[in-house]
Amino acid sequence: MKKIFAISGSTKSISTNGLYIAAISQVLGKDFEVTLFPSIANIPHFNPDLDLEDPPKVIYDLRKTIQEADGIIISTPEYAMGLPGSLKNLLDWTVSNASLSGKPVLAIVASTQGEKAYRSIIDILTVLEAKISAQLIPFAKAKINKEAEITDLETLTKLKSTIHAFVAAL
Repeated sequence: MKKIFAISGSTKSISTNGLYIAAISQVLGKDFEVTLFPSIANIPHFNPDLDLEDPPKVIYDLRKTIQEADGIIISTPEYAMGLPGSLKNLLDWTVSNASLSGKPVLAIVASTQGEKAYRSIIDILTVLEAKISAQLIPFAKAKINKEAEITDLETLTKLKSTIHAFVAAL
């Protein structure tokens, strides 16, 4: 069974991005164990002075889980024409140990526009040397219900294609 580690770029406890992760988990099926990171809100501000042999426990656990995963899913909104600061902060903590280097990452940006956050996450993951499968999902078309079912056929088709590329990279 392949291990997938999922991160929501939203700090909301119940968010559309969490629903997208649940929908992706359903598409992946029973051959994949998807573990959702509890909350990016609990990550301390990146500080190189703390990034030593003994980082904060939440950072140690984050890095270990990333390293043990076969692949990573990130679903994020766009805030103020960019990537949410809390998600960028989490990604900053992965730089020094290169935990995302060579790791397959499915990056989803779900937003009414999203182009700026999409470009930003692609740029960051490229610098981190991740193997990227990515999808920009405009909310105007992408209807998702509370049962994490994507009701727009075009969005679902594009997402399945992106998931297929991600699975192939595993």
